[in-house]
Amino acid sequence: MKTIDEQLEEALARITQLESDATASTSLLTESGHQHERFRQEIAALTKEKDALAASTAAQQITVLNSEKETLTLANGELTEQRDQLSLDLATAKQSLTSAATAAEELAKAKEQISALTTEVETLKANAKSAERIAAERYGAASPQPLPVTPRGDAEAATLIEKFKAITDPAEQTAFWRSLSAEKRALILNAK
Repeated sequence: MKTIDEQLEEALARITQLESDATASTSLLTESGHQHERFRQEIAALTKEKDALAASTAAQQITVLNSEKETLTLANGELTEQRDQLSLDLATAKQSLTSAATAAEELAKAKEQISALTTEVETLKANAKSAERIAAERYGAASPQPLPVTPRGDAEAATLIEKFKAITDPAEQTAFWRSLSAEKRALILNAK
């Protein structure tokens, strides 16, 4: 699949070709107009000659002149068709130019979005490194011995839970539980 830049280059090359075609079209249209006028003048001259020669060899000359007139009419029709085709090509070239301009605008917007996203990714990477450093400092990743923690990351709750589980007598468990502050009880309950 071609990149947008390649498509844009192809579109610009096509536009250049179509512009040269449009220039050629204009030249052909101008030439067509000149030939049309010349043919019209020749037809008028031939018609005058036909009237002048009507007395002598009118039948032969009229046939020749009619043949020439038909030939000129056909040539004029062909030039008119060429002019119409070149006009259509010019309209297509203008539409291609508009499409290329739209594609260029979309490309510029896409580049802006990529730039913004790249900046955001760099910011997130920097924040992630900061978060890793903070986690290492808080939870002892830098110390030789890991700290005992609960799944929620609370070392004090882990210690309290171990003490509570170490007591096997229900009365002693109750006494231990009552000796704890409300905060420590919440730590134990929330750690599970």
